Amino acid sequence: MSHPARARAGPDRSLVLVHDTRPIAVRALALALPARAWRRVTWRNGANRPWAARFAAVRVTPAHDWRDRRLAPEVWLLCEQDLGATPRTKYFFVNLPATASVTQLVRLAHQRWAIEQQYQELKTELGFDHFEGRSYPGWHRHVVLTAIAYAFLQRERMRDGTGLSLTFPAIRAIVQEIFTALLLAQQPNYFKRIQELQQINLRI
Repeated sequence: MSHPARARAGPDRSLVLVHDTRPIAVRALALALPARAWRRVTWRNGANRPWAARFAAVRVTPAHDWRDRRLAPEVWLLCEQDLGATPRTKYFFVNLPATASVTQLVRLAHQRWAIEQQYQELKTELGFDHFEGRSYPGWHRHVVLTAIAYAFLQRERMRDGTGLSLTFPAIRAIVQEIFTALLLAQQPNYFKRIQELQQINLRI
């Protein structure tokens, strides 16, 4: 990446970096920041316990296009350090306005947690990753169907206004109990066999 650099309009009206501009690694830039640039911010993912880390934010121009004589738009570089004895640093490019606060940057950067949770529930609970077809239209319909099912179930979960009454694992357990009860009602011999098995002292 580079610091915001001056640019000039070439004959093709494209923006180019000035000749003396050199890219800077994000790690080097973070290490050069003064102590006063870092601040502790707390955030929460869903209903989980709060998290805290040290953050610093700087306006930069990503340099990934500079070899092609293109100047990328200016964005935020958000640096995150955990509070451990040997802190690790993570980096985020955040495309929020220059007037955004560090707290807003942190909140947006950590919305990824909710997206990851949604993908996990789509795959484990609704079969998002079980498509075995060979055509794009078939795959597209499968994705749309699972997304609609997910949105419907989420809406049903939030009917009480809190959205915390039922989780997807809890819904699955309820459905399993209902189908088990229906099976035993239709096959009373199964229940009798289960009772007989309970009387057997098995040694493994």
